[in-house]
Amino acid sequence: MWRARRHTSSTGPDLSKKEFKKEKERLTTELHLLIQMRNEQRDHLIDFKESSNYNRTKPIQKKNPFYEQLRSTKDQVLSSVYKLEMGIIEAQENIQELNKWIDYFTNLHSQLMVEKNLKMSVTQNQKNKEVEIDWALIEKYLVDLNLNGQTGADQQP
Repeated sequence: MWRARRHTSSTGPDLSKKEFKKEKERLTTELHLLIQMRNEQRDHLIDFKESSNYNRTKPIQKKNPFYEQLRSTKDQVLSSVYKLEMGIIEAQENIQELNKWIDYFTNLHSQLMVEKNLKMSVTQNQKNKEVEIDWALIEKYLVDLNLNGQTGADQQP
């Protein structure tokens, strides 16, 4: 069972979510196999110690190469996860900064529009006053012309 073919994948600095999930599942199954293998060996060792033939000193155990490979793969995955988390934090900070700038420019635009509308209303009021003055002058000239016309008409007959 522990001799099952293991798939190794290249763990680059940025794994997609699907690749990360597959790698995690693969590592957990491999870890379960190693734990099962360790438990079996421990049981054999306990049986061996309990037997009456156990009069030797403890043999030197070699490290399991699968365990070392699994540990290095785990370290690579954890470093990738750490880099992704740092990238997420940095992106969130950038988004907050951009939102501040968006708010600033939105408020600035609103203020400019209010000022523009105020200036337009002031110039409109000035134009209205000028038109009123012009109408008053025209009305005065018409009244003067009308009066001049009536006095001239009264004198001719």
